[in-house]
Amino acid sequence: MHLEGSHVLDADKSTVWNLLNDPDVLARTTPGVKELVPQGNDRYEAVLHIKLGPINTEFHGNMAVVDKVEEECFRLLIDVDAKIGIIAAEGKIQLKPNGQGTLVEFVGDAKLSGKLAAMGQRVLSAVARMFTKQFFRALEQETKEN
Repeated sequence: MHLEGSHVLDADKSTVWNLLNDPDVLARTTPGVKELVPQGNDRYEAVLHIKLGPINTEFHGNMAVVDKVEEECFRLLIDVDAKIGIIAAEGKIQLKPNGQGTLVEFVGDAKLSGKLAAMGQRVLSAVARMFTKQFFRALEQETKEN
């Protein structure tokens, strides 16, 4: 499954960078994330609760932030599993100035297995786009509070 897009936030790059690198903020703003427990060196234990129609399950696994270039970009590596399948995802986030705000560009790919893969890419892509919109709405709120 492939996902890419962009969103402009009404905050400077430094503020956006700090929000995107704060596990508490990410746990609050990312749909489905119950907790991100720091394990050191930009690595986290992740617990996600996902409800998609008849699927209601909890994923456990790891997330790592790699290839960081301060206030410019980083890559996310996510590896989680549940009874219904495994998600192995990689994404790149890039920040660019945009007027008074910051353009956040993202591109990523995920490999799914088990019942998740059986749901079909079209359904899961729509859900991923919905979660992305929810994430950026929540992140916009965080920029207003900081």
